[in-house]
Amino acid sequence: MHERIARFNRILKIREDSRRNEQAILAAERSEERAVIAHITQLEGEKAQAISDFSRPGSSAVSVSDLWFQRQFIDAINTDISRGNDSLAEVRSRIAGTEARLVERHKDVKIMETYIDRLKEADFQEQLGIEQNELDDVATMQYSRKGEI
Repeated sequence: MHERIARFNRILKIREDSRRNEQAILAAERSEERAVIAHITQLEGEKAQAISDFSRPGSSAVSVSDLWFQRQFIDAINTDISRGNDSLAEVRSRIAGTEARLVERHKDVKIMETYIDRLKEADFQEQLGIEQNELDDVATMQYSRKGEI
């Protein structure tokens, strides 16, 4: 029984390692998500500033080419924001997949822990039974010796 418990403990350790790996992957993905959100926020701030600069009437004459370049700059920022949102959606999709795998790993670990606990309890009960039989044998031998005297 002890060998069986040891074997399942090794399996449990492997499953716990797998769960820890998924937790590390999830932490990295969450960090990546925060970085993407920060980048998008920065781009939105730049866009707001660019729109403000574009709509502000200048004190000097502004050429058409300056307006065109400002508008191109705003469009480039919009494109970057769009790419950032796509990247954010992709990261969140990976996070959802990792969370699902992590839940499965956690269930596997809990199942294995429960099974090992049951094996340990069965082993404990078996040991108690063996000890009780030994005590009964000793008591029977002592009782039979008293009858001989």
